[in-house]
Amino acid sequence: MKLTALPLLTVIALAACSRETPHPAADVVILHGDLRTMNAAAPSATALAMTADRITFVGDDAGAKQWIGTHTRVLDAAGATVLPGLIDSHIHAAAGALARGGCSLADDLLTVEQAADKIRACFATDEESKWLVVTDVNAAGFKATRQQLDAIVRDRPLFLWGADGHTGWVNTRALTLAKVTRKTPNPDDGRIERDAQGDATGFLVDGAVELVTSAMDQPTPAKRLEKLRWILPQLHSAGITSYLEANADAQTVATYAALAKLEQLSARVTIALESSGENTPAEFARLAGLRAQVGDDPLLRADFIKLFADGVLEFPTQTAALLEPYNTADGSPGTSKGKLYQAPDTMAAFIKHADADGFNVHVHAIGDAAVREALDAFGVARAAGSKRLYSIAHLQLIDAADLPRFAALDVPVSLQLLWAQPDNYSIDALEPWLGQERMSRQYPARSLADHHTVIAGGSDWDVSSFNPFEAMATAMSRRNPDKPRRGPLNAGEALTLVEMLTAYTINAARLIGRDSEVGSLEAGKAADVVVLDRTFTRQTAADEVRTAQVTHTFFAGREMPRAKTN
Repeated sequence: MKLTALPLLTVIALAACSRETPHPAADVVILHGDLRTMNAAAPSATALAMTADRITFVGDDAGAKQWIGTHTRVLDAAGATVLPGLIDSHIHAAAGALARGGCSLADDLLTVEQAADKIRACFATDEESKWLVVTDVNAAGFKATRQQLDAIVRDRPLFLWGADGHTGWVNTRALTLAKVTRKTPNPDDGRIERDAQGDATGFLVDGAVELVTSAMDQPTPAKRLEKLRWILPQLHSAGITSYLEANADAQTVATYAALAKLEQLSARVTIALESSGENTPAEFARLAGLRAQVGDDPLLRADFIKLFADGVLEFPTQTAALLEPYNTADGSPGTSKGKLYQAPDTMAAFIKHADADGFNVHVHAIGDAAVREALDAFGVARAAGSKRLYSIAHLQLIDAADLPRFAALDVPVSLQLLWAQPDNYSIDALEPWLGQERMSRQYPARSLADHHTVIAGGSDWDVSSFNPFEAMATAMSRRNPDKPRRGPLNAGEALTLVEMLTAYTINAARLIGRDSEVGSLEAGKAADVVVLDRTFTRQTAADEVRTAQVTHTFFAGREMPRAKTN
């Protein structure tokens, strides 16, 4: 359902009425809409007005018509749902954009033999690239040794990047260029898989992947700007106007600062700076320097720090930290509990230092032990009087005893609920190693909601699609539309459409600390507005939510050009 301009005679008549109003005419007025304001004091409306970059009226059609002047653009929503600009509370927009456009295995479930032909085809005519990079490898159960990758490409470095963002596979040439030898130690936050002789197999996990990526040629500043300009219209087409850029390095900060200086940044970006969690004056001086680079641009902030508490659950990686050990492959009790990437006392001390230096903290935690560690560290900070913004992302497993703590400690969560569906990640690569009790606790969205946790929506793109409506539909159904016979994944943990719309608007705004600016349709807030092609009701099914399209995205009162969503 597209917006249509009102007939000219109607606009002229309405303009005549506006001459009697004491305020200037608006630039844009939307009439006859199903406005979900996300303002608890006035949750619904039919019309709004936008003047310059602000919302200046929200209410009924009659009131909105008073804002129409000779040059006002008047749009008829014809009953379609109108939302605040959507907010992704955990995305890797800059890094994800850089990874697009090359050789991709599309997250298909493949063996290394099946992948070989696709990889050879990708680079059949490529005689210039120093490094051959393959993205979107389905990491759940994928196995490849450096010798197998040598059989595909031997004379140039080959790097396969896992779609989960935590794994990589390389050939011998790549290990040589990265100077990874038998003597290279595992990084604190990663693992170099080794064979019986102690030699690297070519499989790298988390921090070990950086040993290879740091040896590659880095994108130029111009290339980074080009990719950031490319991704923004993609986000607008999905209705996203604000987001948390998770785990940003110095180059990413510089790129955003440059785009903002050029006045080409068309989103409200809150940057979470990457950090190893090393609690030293030098590390906090570095972080403060990056924060200062963004200046006082109202669209750009760099006041969050991103920490990793652990890795991922899936076999064969299994770096997520658990309270009880992983099972062995046959389902019997094992010995490994994964790994906490931060010592508990170190994390608590780091967060205390971050509070003193004016930083908020956002933590990646997948396993129940990592979630507990983050909550414990935030609890120490709260007990000391901290009022900073603290949040946790992903939370695939949470111990029941920890569910009440999120609300008690004022810790919102960023959930990637597109993952809450049965597939080879959530079932095949987990079931024997977790057992049925832990499998039944995956992605406990309803349990969090029932304990009054503030739930924000996020994508973790480019790990998975950033389309909010796909995530909303999965959160509602817990089903995989491509594999309907699998049934739902923990159906009792489903959320409602209203809860998911809230998650991608006002709750996400609260998580990033921008709820006074965005997240609801209220006079005085930023004119970030999204119009859909349909009307959502309480009877709207998940499948209809999944296929919803954005027809118009307004950012700061200006309609953004649309691009094809990913």
